[in-house]
Amino acid sequence: MLTRRFILAAGVAGLAAPARAQVVTTLGSEAERITILSDGGFEMPLSTLARDVPAAEITAQAGPSDPFRTPLNVTCLRRGKELILFDCGAGANFLPGTGQLQDSLRAAGIEPEAVTHVLFTHLHPDHFWGALDEFDSPLFPNARWLAASREIDFWTGAKVYDRLPADRHAFAAGAQRIAKGLGDRLERMEPGREWLPGIASIDTAGHTPGHVSFALALAEGPVMVLGDALTHPRISFAHPDWRPASDQDAEQAVAARRRLLDELSRSGARAIGYHLPGAAGRVERQGTAYRFVGA
Repeated sequence: MLTRRFILAAGVAGLAAPARAQVVTTLGSEAERITILSDGGFEMPLSTLARDVPAAEITAQAGPSDPFRTPLNVTCLRRGKELILFDCGAGANFLPGTGQLQDSLRAAGIEPEAVTHVLFTHLHPDHFWGALDEFDSPLFPNARWLAASREIDFWTGAKVYDRLPADRHAFAAGAQRIAKGLGDRLERMEPGREWLPGIASIDTAGHTPGHVSFALALAEGPVMVLGDALTHPRISFAHPDWRPASDQDAEQAVAARRRLLDELSRSGARAIGYHLPGAAGRVERQGTAYRFVGA
């Protein structure tokens, strides 16, 4: 089992934050209800928001709080007999203050057995490690589990440790443990296609090699589940060319951000960010950049 000591020894930047089990917000109609659930949160140094940008400039843009708190927002879509989760939180073995999804599900009146699908944006710890319960069995026993083939291949590949800095080796070890626990239930999917009717995956690789976002075609209008393509409520929008330390391929991630921001600002689609406070909002152009306006 991966303990907090092991994770921190591997160099994962993160500090304890208060646990917050809750329903963050709800969107949509009774027929297509989106419930955004908290998996808690953790704290990160301001310096992780941008490589090669002076600390004073980051502070001026992001605010003086260092470290800053980043929430974990799990999106749940209920439509008909389907109950679909987008990512499933960090589970018990990541950082203090995370792993609150089960309590938030209870707060929303959702039983694990009711979940029919879990669609992964990517396989980082705070999105993937919550897939197994304390007995290393799938937390949602009746669910289909879907992830991008390229993402699965990267994290479970024999050479993954050679392709990662030492401070990310714990990420790979955890991903391999979770993937082994899910076994053949973890289905391989391709980006750019519908994974379920009305739910299309969009290739937003860069943060990780197989990162995807999801475009939901709902009766009340389009919704985009971003994953970690846009992670900070100001920096990601006002400075999409800044390169966060968490992005594996910085230049590819910049290109993905710019494509998403352009599309979201043109379409007016609601956006749901895994790490955005309040989770849901819209994107507006602001001069040559953008801004996030909470719902």
